[in-house]
Amino acid sequence: MKLIDTYEKDGITIEVNSLLTIKDSVIDIKQIFILNDVVYISFDTVQDRILMSETAEIFIRKYREYLNTLTKKVFTAQSSCKCQTCQ
Repeated sequence: MKLIDTYEKDGITIEVNSLLTIKDSVIDIKQIFILNDVVYISFDTVQDRILMSETAEIFIRKYREYLNTLTKKVFTAQSSCKCQTCQ
């Protein structure tokens, strides 16, 4: 397994520590990793905090219409996120 910080495909860029706003929740991207030549994205929702993993291909297909809402978390010296969703 190899951890990566950024995944790019077909003009779509997904980064670790990014937030994706979907219709009823906010997805928090925790890890992106490569296992057996397949890229996976691990994430949870701000509401549930249950860690899930999907292949990057499935993740992009599932959330394509929301990918324009991806934002990078903003951390302070105390290492807590200051984005609107987390406040």
